[in-house]
Amino acid sequence: MYPLLVFASGLIAGAVGVRLLKRADLPQNLKAATASGKVGLDRAQSAVREATLSGLSAVESTSARLRAKLAPEPETAAPEAPAAEEPSPRPPRRRPRKAKAARPAADGEA
Repeated sequence: MYPLLVFASGLIAGAVGVRLLKRADLPQNLKAATASGKVGLDRAQSAVREATLSGLSAVESTSARLRAKLAPEPETAAPEAPAAEEPSPRPPRRRPRKAKAARPAADGEA
């Protein structure tokens, strides 16, 4: 008995919903909803853009401070003329490998 009652109430609610949707002026409501949605998207986009710009400027200023802190201080004296470079020493020569001992020939092999 109860399942039949639930089915009937669902059927009635569905019919009422369909009639209300047919009467509603959906295109005008849809246009208003999309317009307000676009305004919200524009606000969100500008907020994200501002946050990105402030984050990038903070990174830029921090990296500039660190670069200045870590950069070597310029020497006040004039740099000396580079001395003639000595040729790099040759790498040590390797001794040739020893030849492998010859294997004794097996019976029947020449």
